[in-house]
Amino acid sequence: MSLTSLQQYRTQVEDQLKMELAQVAQALMQAEQSCERLAQEQGVQEERYRQEMREGMQIEQLLQWQSRFEAHAAASEQARRTVAHWRQQWEDVQVRLVAARQDRQTLERLAERYREAAQTEERRREQHATDDAAHYHGASKGEL
Repeated sequence: MSLTSLQQYRTQVEDQLKMELAQVAQALMQAEQSCERLAQEQGVQEERYRQEMREGMQIEQLLQWQSRFEAHAAASEQARRTVAHWRQQWEDVQVRLVAARQDRQTLERLAERYREAAQTEERRREQHATDDAAHYHGASKGEL
């Protein structure tokens, strides 16, 4: 595989990781918003529960509230796990992106060194050719 091909590949990998990171960030943001909504809903539900308690509540109503609170607690726990999952995904992709960026930059430095070496060699050859031409030209004038 040529250096150019390898550079192109590493650039593609980096671009793909950037897109993946954006998707993960979006999913994380949505999960965090879901957690916030659930927390807000919990506050509203608790206030309604307190209001109904002040007004007096039947046992059936109390059991319904208990069931709602349990379901809400389960949904909140699931939402927290989802946020934790997406945070971990974000961190993992971020680490891979940093590594891909470093790989690409290393390849760019290597390619630049190769270019510089090739330019130095080309200048050396040109100078050698110029020196040879001057020597030949000087030698041929001296022979006349």
